[in-house]
Amino acid sequence: MASSNDIQAAGTDCLNWNCGDASASLRQLLEYVETEALKAIGWYLGHKRTKSRYSRWIQFLAVTLTAAAGIAPLAQPILKIPLSPFWPTLLVGLAAALLGLDKAFGFSSGWARYVMAAANIQKSLEEFRMDWAVMIAKACPAPSADQLEALLQRAKEFRVNVQGIVIQETKDWVTEFQSNLSQMEKDVSAQLATLKAQAEKAAQDKAAAKALGSIKLTVPNAASTDGAKIQVTLGDGAGTVADESVTGSQTWARLNLAAGQYQIAVSATAGGKPVSATAPVIVKPGEIAAVQISLPI
Repeated sequence: MASSNDIQAAGTDCLNWNCGDASASLRQLLEYVETEALKAIGWYLGHKRTKSRYSRWIQFLAVTLTAAAGIAPLAQPILKIPLSPFWPTLLVGLAAALLGLDKAFGFSSGWARYVMAAANIQKSLEEFRMDWAVMIAKACPAPSADQLEALLQRAKEFRVNVQGIVIQETKDWVTEFQSNLSQMEKDVSAQLATLKAQAEKAAQDKAAAKALGSIKLTVPNAASTDGAKIQVTLGDGAGTVADESVTGSQTWARLNLAAGQYQIAVSATAGGKPVSATAPVIVKPGEIAAVQISLPI
């Protein structure tokens, strides 16, 4: 069953031909083809109102949001209103979402298609009316068999032309719908791929953070050195990882070290004489290796 929102053709009763009254049959035929054309025009003009309303509001809001995004950073120092730097991005994002909504549901494009279809049918109707008037005038007072055939053929051409316009508009809608659906699927797939990549990177970063360890060194007699100053050198099999001096403190720490075996060397001067001590240390993922080294003082 056809929906009440569809363009429905009239029944076939109006196409019955009365051989005894050709003039009446022609009037009935004329009324039929004109009514069907006017019905199609009315359908398109009626349904374009909703699409035009949504399209105008979406375009208005998109322009307003985009303008607000550009004006906001300039107006902030003048009006002295605290504004997050993310607001312009949010406003532009909302404007883009509205335009995407318009494209997905075809409000603007549908509005244009409906207006063009109604205009084309109206043009075809006016041409048919003028041709029909000329042909009827030539057929007075009574049309011949050839004239009747020409009138019937012209009515047929007009009716088929109207249906052709409706079918072409429907094809355009189907093409646009399929294109938008395909593009939407691509966009969703791209966003999912991006989110997946971000999630994988976050998991990798988290795993990498857990794979790192730290070292905390304590030198209990560091205050007994000259100037309470010590030199800490941390090395692994590849070379020196850190070489730092510490003054006025007996502790030293190193964060975010790759798991593995290291060697710590502590050197200083005490009473003008150099002193040093070393110790191995094993760094484990996610743990703090506590090391205590006392200098031979």
